[in-house]
Amino acid sequence: MNPLQRAASIRKASYLAAIVVLFTVSMVWRGTIPVPLGTSTASAAQPFRWLAQHTIQSQAQRLELWDLDPNETEVEVSGSAVRLALTGSRGFVVTALWLSAIEKQKRNDFHEFQDRVRWVTKLQPNFVTPWIFQSWNIAYNVSVEMQGSGDMYYYIVRGIQLLAEGERRNKRSPDMRYQIAFYYQNKFGVADNVETLRCLFDLSCMPPSERNPDNLRRPSDDNPAIKVVDRDAFRRFCEKHPHFVRRVRGKDNVSMDARQAAEKLRAPTPEDVIQFLEANYKELPCRYRKDAKGNWTDELADPEPDKYFPVLPPRFNEGPDEAHPEIATLDDASSPGGYFSAFKVARAWFTYSLVLLPPPLKDERGEPIPGPTPPPGVGGHDPSKHRIPRLPMMIIFRQGAPRAQSYAAEVEQKEGWFDNEGWRIDDPLERPDEWWFPDATRSRPLDVVVGTERQWSYEEWQRAAEMWTRHGKANAMSLDAEQLQRLRELAGDQSPLPPTMSFEQISDPNLRRRVMAATALQYYQTNRSVTNFGYFLHAAEAEAYTVNGRPITVQARKLLWQAERAKTEPIKALRLYQEGLKLWKEVLDKNPKFHRLPPPDRGDRTEEETYEYELGYFRLLVQHDPRVLERANQIAHTASGLIPFLTEPFVKDNADQIDPLWPSANKEEIKWFVVENVGDADFSSPFVGSLTRDGTPWIREEIKEMVRSRQGVGRAGRTLTPADSQEQPNR
Repeated sequence: MNPLQRAASIRKASYLAAIVVLFTVSMVWRGTIPVPLGTSTASAAQPFRWLAQHTIQSQAQRLELWDLDPNETEVEVSGSAVRLALTGSRGFVVTALWLSAIEKQKRNDFHEFQDRVRWVTKLQPNFVTPWIFQSWNIAYNVSVEMQGSGDMYYYIVRGIQLLAEGERRNKRSPDMRYQIAFYYQNKFGVADNVETLRCLFDLSCMPPSERNPDNLRRPSDDNPAIKVVDRDAFRRFCEKHPHFVRRVRGKDNVSMDARQAAEKLRAPTPEDVIQFLEANYKELPCRYRKDAKGNWTDELADPEPDKYFPVLPPRFNEGPDEAHPEIATLDDASSPGGYFSAFKVARAWFTYSLVLLPPPLKDERGEPIPGPTPPPGVGGHDPSKHRIPRLPMMIIFRQGAPRAQSYAAEVEQKEGWFDNEGWRIDDPLERPDEWWFPDATRSRPLDVVVGTERQWSYEEWQRAAEMWTRHGKANAMSLDAEQLQRLRELAGDQSPLPPTMSFEQISDPNLRRRVMAATALQYYQTNRSVTNFGYFLHAAEAEAYTVNGRPITVQARKLLWQAERAKTEPIKALRLYQEGLKLWKEVLDKNPKFHRLPPPDRGDRTEEETYEYELGYFRLLVQHDPRVLERANQIAHTASGLIPFLTEPFVKDNADQIDPLWPSANKEEIKWFVVENVGDADFSSPFVGSLTRDGTPWIREEIKEMVRSRQGVGRAGRTLTPADSQEQPNR
């Protein structure tokens, strides 16, 4: 071999060796080939252990950012194969699929739309935005296009399941966890058709054997071929699921507009309830599995987001009491906290989202202090563990869980679950054909009371008060006077302090402490203002207020709730209103921060609610209480000494007598004058003629005007028409 050929051979061998070495090194660096001595404990193997911990695969696994993991299913592997095959053209394909999905949605071709969305998320599994946007699109935009509540429920479920699947593939996204919680809280809390959606959610949580309509029927005594309601089985069903039964019967909600009334679910008879169960039995998404024959069983399904509902977060150390896939979700036996509503699921996901957040800023003593999010490497902020959410702002993001708990307590009150008195299913005053459980003679109903196991709203408000208190301490939202004074003393004169320098850029320890204290004071006011933390905390504490173990606020709410629903029985409603307002005044007197927040916090909701209650009482007094007419006559008789020709407005012997001095409008005015200004009568509202401890009115006049305007009533309490609404300022 001549020298030139030998040199060429050596060069080729060198190139080949270099390629093999570089390829091997790259495979080791990627983590495909284990690092030699990477697991050795010998001191000499320290460099190899360091290298093993810093390979691409080890870092990706530690940050949970790898594309394929050992737990992937075949479908996910096929998606990865398509992504690899597309190489650099993946972006063009994703864009085309996205535009095609929008076009299918416009044409109401929702089946094809879901297929397009599925492929978009397959091709971009680690891009958070498609998961969030398309899940929101399905749960909100697509679902409202459905005519039936069942179809709407299905698409809301699909939107949540899609986002939960995305969260499973992107386990370092607090935004996705927060959005899942928000979907549960919003769609099953304040959305349209919310009562039907809540009933369907209840069914998703029930074991199939309990909601099986066949188990609630039996052969008729007269004709075995005909199925009739099994009253004993149906009674056990009502006792097991009182929230669902009360809601599906639909008799308690009296504050509905025309649209809500048309959408309201009503099942007046047991057969109607069973038919509702039958219509939503076979294909309803739930947490249970089917057997080989396709029949439902009571065994929990595998906790995969696209196979069961409601989707729950995995069990995590920071929330041991939160809902997770291992717990049963029986209607009223779920633990802890009683009724398993969508707000409990939202609370679990909100809490789960906080696991990824960096810890709050702390001062030199290790106590939480208001301030910005500490940068990576400062204050325990570890970029390998923590993530910063995009929306909403951090302090609002952190209060999702206690807010969901407050919602849960509020809904208990709105639906009539206050204490352990329970719900009496049949009212003897109702028509016999409306009784669910009549006696053998059908002359009176059986005394069937359900939901007596817990102090419903009281226990929920207790939990809410605990959560808001913990939240305030953990995030420096409830500093006491001593802590605030200490911060003011540390900050001193703030005018010469640097406005833009971070704490880490300040080398002087004293100056750094001053800047931190000044920043803390600024953030403290801002945080409380944007979150309304003061109101939520004091509201939860006041709602859980007790005297000698008696929940006063809950009792007041209950009486006022009953009064609003007893307006067809004026005497009973007046008594309930008077008792409820008396207790409500005691609550406001003992909880002044609930009644009216001191500056700089502000919250008018309690005063508005108080006047809404009082206005309802005034209307009943004006319309039905003869004592108001007697006091009006007394006032007119007293005034006749100054105005000799003034007569009494209400003549007992001839109520229809026409008096030119007292037309209908004037009679209404004097009745409203009596109820709003006379405080010494036995029918007077406890708020009339009295002041708070600091000498101010219980309800400010601007609050009264706001409530009147919102309810569309004039100064005299009657509904305004477009014509006389122009006269309102002169009243």
